[in-house]
Amino acid sequence: MLPHINRLVLNFPGFETTDAVHQIERLSAGGQKTAKLWGFELEAGKIASKSQNYRTTIEFVSSAENWSARSKFVQFSWDDIIAKYEDMPYPQSFFANFPKYLLFFMDGSVRKYAKASKRYWGFTIYPMLMMIFFGIFSWFASHYTVGQFGLHWVMTAIPALVLFLILCRFPGDKAYLNLSINDWGFARDLVTLANPDIVKRNALFADHIIKEITSSKHDEIIIVGHSFGSVWAVSALAIALEKKPNLLKGKRVTFLALGSSLLKVALVKKAKYFDKFVKLVLAEPNLVWHEIQTKTDFISFYKTEPFEPMKIVETVSEVIVSRVNFKHALSAERHAKMKKSMYLAHRQYILYADKRVHHDFQLRLFGPFFADELARDPYLIENNTLIPEPTET
Repeated sequence: MLPHINRLVLNFPGFETTDAVHQIERLSAGGQKTAKLWGFELEAGKIASKSQNYRTTIEFVSSAENWSARSKFVQFSWDDIIAKYEDMPYPQSFFANFPKYLLFFMDGSVRKYAKASKRYWGFTIYPMLMMIFFGIFSWFASHYTVGQFGLHWVMTAIPALVLFLILCRFPGDKAYLNLSINDWGFARDLVTLANPDIVKRNALFADHIIKEITSSKHDEIIIVGHSFGSVWAVSALAIALEKKPNLLKGKRVTFLALGSSLLKVALVKKAKYFDKFVKLVLAEPNLVWHEIQTKTDFISFYKTEPFEPMKIVETVSEVIVSRVNFKHALSAERHAKMKKSMYLAHRQYILYADKRVHHDFQLRLFGPFFADELARDPYLIENNTLIPEPTET
């Protein structure tokens, strides 16, 4: 009998307004390239529901001469919540979210970020440095202009503010300034649970997780959290475990954290609820936490042990951290393009690879190996009879 894996994938995406259907279509398109790269066939089924309580399902079947796999892929969506932050008219969005961003400085969170990861600290202060530059430029430019008309220097404030807001929009948008501010605004609401939509969605996601895992007869379950998705996944899983403590009993579960923003929330003093959620998840003996980090990504905590900054020293769950370099996964052209955009680098975790690497996200979704085995042994794919030698192109 040929080796066969039947898996369930519960996917929690990051902070982007792309809807679930388009994200699945992007995954399917990348999956075809992954299949060609690794020497197998991939068939995508029809999307079961475009919107079923923010859960969209599709089935994939992958096969080669000596193995096959069936993957039920469940895409959890919260793009409608993101849209309320992203689609708010400017400068209303700036005035709504900038004060929330400032609170991370005022409550000592930024100092904790610096201690945990200098790279992430750089990402944190990046919008602030840009706004300081725009503010200084706006003040002096307005002061000079006001002086040319013989007006009192007090009149500088209004044109300086107007010019500052213009610069924050143009060229601010091209430098991801407003996207970053909106992102931090959402992060603050996630910390305090001030947005009732977040609380309701967490509860709904938890109910979906209970239904999916309870009815699952799959060989393995992979819970994926990309960026902020890791926060959503932990929260939903923890709530589900509170409701049904034996939910994961007898299950083979891998929590795949990609470019995780978990510490962005967990290190904030007011996010006490989330500290409890993380500990609840890490108390699961059947769960393997596999975190993948890369130095190219400034929007995650590279070279940070995921739970040490939270002062969680021992866990029941097995924790594995893989630090990788996207340079080894991409063509020279794609790698050069990726390096020009920190947000593209942050998304590369969930995109297809051009070269065979052990940290290939889609190999875990469609390939012949269990996700926890690949986490423990990244060289499992080498010299394995289930994977043919790459063909010359």
